[in-house]
Parts: sequence; C-alpha cells; structure tokens
Amino acid sequence: MKMKIRLVVLKTLSIVFLVCLTISKLVGQNIDSLNLAKESQHFAFYSTRGDIEVLDSLAITLENNYSRITNRLGIQIGNKINVRVFPNLASFHAAIHYPDAPDWVVGSSIDDELLMVTPLNPGSYHTYKSLVQVVVHEFVHIAVYYARGGKGSTPLSRWLSEGYAQYEAGQINENIRKIVKTSLTDKTPPTWTQLDSASAMEFGKMNGYGLSVMIVDFLISTYGMDRLVLLIKNPENIEIIYGLTESTLEKQWIQYVTHEKRE
Repeated sequence: MKMKIRLVVLKTLSIVFLVCLTISKLVGQNIDSLNLAKESQHFAFYSTRGDIEVLDSLAITLENNYSRITNRLGIQIGNKINVRVFPNLASFHAAIHYPDAPDWVVGSSIDDELLMVTPLNPGSYHTYKSLVQVVVHEFVHIAVYYARGGKGSTPLSRWLSEGYAQYEAGQINENIRKIVKTSLTDKTPPTWTQLDSASAMEFGKMNGYGLSVMIVDFLISTYGMDRLVLLIKNPENIEIIYGLTESTLEKQWIQYVTHEKRE
C-alpha cells in the first residue's frame, strides 16, 4: 500500500515538478534549429515546423495570464519574451545542458527566455494540459525576475519561487492538498529552511513542489496576496511583513493544512 501511495504522489507531483536551471549560454543545434514561427503582443515563439499548430494555444494562454501576473507584481516588461518550444524531451534536455534529465523535467527559464517541451509530445509523465500549465509556470519565474530587479544578493527561497509559480499557473488541486495533508499527518515535514537548501533532485524527492504550493496557498489564504508580493520582493523581511517569526508561520502552515486548531 505504501508503494502504491508513493507512486500516486510521484505521478501527481510530476505535473508540477519543474526545474529552473541556470543556463550558461543557449547555443548549438537545438537552439539554432528553432525558427521564429509566431509573435503575439508580448511573446515571440520559436519552434520547428511540426509544432507551429500548438503555438496559438500557448500564445492565448500566456496573453490571458500576462496582465494579471504583471499587474499583481507591479511590473512592466518592455521587451517580448522569447518562448522556445522543443519537439521532444531529448532536444530540450540537450539545450539546457542536462541530457540525462528525467522525463518530468519539461520547462525552464532564464532572464527573459522561456524553454519548454512541446505539448504535442510531452513524454511519459506529462500531458498536453500540464504542458500548457508549464508555460504559465515558467513565465511566472520570468515575471518574478523582473519584479525583483534581477536581484542576486538576496536569493528567493526555492519554496517561495516554485510555490508561487505553481499557484499562479493553477497547478494546485484537491488531490495535491490531500497528498500534502497525508504527508504532514504521517511524518514531520521538512522545514522551510530544508526545502530552500535542497538540491533540485532532493527537492523533488522530499515532495518539495507539493509542499511549496501549499505554503504559498496558506500565506495567501491567511494573510493575503499583497503580503506575499512584498515577501517575493523582500524575502529577508519576512518577520516584518508578517509580524511573526518564520518558525511561527511554519507551525501555522501545518495547522492550516491538517486543519488543526491554532494554539
């Protein structure tokens, strides 16, 4: 039974399991083989000829979410965001210099470049629908980059970065809520600090994506979106923004997820 539950968890969280990698330089056959195939108001799409038919759907999805996300973060992006759509997992993984990446690694972003696997060929873990969510998820990472003014000295917590991107992309559902609730009931969860310090692979193995979106869901539901945006822009001021220590917020989060009464 435990093995069955574990497989369900992995399959469910693979829908939101994305890796934002630092890409040194996007060059080579995989990038050069993608041609400018479509432009919308805020995005330029690069793909092979075989993926042109999916670009309208990606453009509509991004444009429908663009103003909501940029207005919420209080930003303006002066240039068009490049969206590079790769025809298969192998070409995408080669482009991000991670040829041995597992199949759930389907999207990445750096500055104003968004890279993803085509929804027409999503691989073994994802679906067309989840890849359409991926494009919003990765755009959120780009928008956060602009909202933070490219800050590097004060890095954003992994749980906050991934949790917010999932929240805005609609990558949270009742199944994920139940899985996270069960995990918090069965064992002591990793602390927010442990989530932040984990490597990308460790983060996934500890159910980091599901936990993170539930942390963000708790903060927004309890304290509002405005405070979360302040936290994204100034994560070092978490105690000032919420008037509580991080450890107290963590305890409140566990109570929120498990429906325990607060002390």
